Amino acid sequence: MRYCKRCVMPDTRPEIVFNDEGVCDACLSSDKKHAEIDWDARDRQFREILDRYRGDGSKWDCIIPVSGGKDSCYQAYTMKHKYGMTPLCVNFTPCEMTEVGHKNLEFLRDLGFDLIQIGANREVYREMSKIGFHKLGDCCWPEHIGIFTTPVQIAVQFNIPLIIWGENSQLEYGGPAHAREAQVLDRRWLEEYQMLGYRISDLVHDGFDMRELKAWQYPSDEDLHRVGVTGLFLGYFTKWDGRANMELMTKLGWHHNPGGPVEGTYTDYENLDCKWVGGLHDYMKFVKYGYGRATDNACIDIRFGRITRDEGLRLAKEWEGKIPHKYLPDYLKFIGCTMDEFMETMNRFTNPYIFKRDEDGNFIRDEQGDLIKLDYGFEE
Repeated sequence: MRYCKRCVMPDTRPEIVFNDEGVCDACLSSDKKHAEIDWDARDRQFREILDRYRGDGSKWDCIIPVSGGKDSCYQAYTMKHKYGMTPLCVNFTPCEMTEVGHKNLEFLRDLGFDLIQIGANREVYREMSKIGFHKLGDCCWPEHIGIFTTPVQIAVQFNIPLIIWGENSQLEYGGPAHAREAQVLDRRWLEEYQMLGYRISDLVHDGFDMRELKAWQYPSDEDLHRVGVTGLFLGYFTKWDGRANMELMTKLGWHHNPGGPVEGTYTDYENLDCKWVGGLHDYMKFVKYGYGRATDNACIDIRFGRITRDEGLRLAKEWEGKIPHKYLPDYLKFIGCTMDEFMETMNRFTNPYIFKRDEDGNFIRDEQGDLIKLDYGFEE
């Protein structure tokens, strides 16, 4: 297990690549982002594309998938006030929204945006979440699919061909070169990076009726071509900065997490809408790959020069890797899971090469029940 020589990202992150000097591709992409890319040229390119879709304001001319988070609110605000578009915001509602999540969707409407919310069948959502949790190691699997399928469905049904997504996660966090340079999000991107190798059609083998999975099905190629649906990453055309997005939205009245930092990281402005995406989901990533949300945040802050690598190391060690107790009882009740069953599932997904075990192969935990990482030269 190696860590990037510039940031604190480990090589256990799926798809990440290190060069011969031990620098991750996300840091190399950041070099291009800050020093090589001609953002004025990208802006002109974007405006030329938008001219093909922009209406006179009497109809919606683009769709913005929104969670109510700082970034999606920024996307909507930017498309309306910088680029003169008339957005329709589309929200795939998490199964259990937080109070601050509700407030930030109201903030978006108060800011002058129309919003469509799609709340999927909770019975089916629950069963899908069980599969995500027990079989795929992702408690938020149905949400991660729905946020990418429902806006495309609305695009087809309302005949609005242009969808504006936010940052390209492969560019910001690391991943294959072809994905880092992508400006378009399509069915292939969804299936490669969000489905975890388990497609909606596979659920039939688990006893699901496809007629009850409408919210999670991508429109047919025929419908996509008929409408001419195009999904673009705003982060390809503008220099993406999540903290700057947050600062602008905060000035306009956007709400931070009222209780301070979200479980698993040192920030209070990410993953606020869903009760378990900011805690349990990131913890499950930690047990599988040895890093969590604090590492993601620290790496971005390091690349922007806001903190040093040593500070990033300290923050990652301090904030991530702890069982998220705040909303865990809610989730276990939701899927009908006992604490013993929860720990059994955690043990199945925990990487045995990253965490300490006893002579019998059992994972060693501290007094709080948290895993203990092996020393892999994190500070070198």
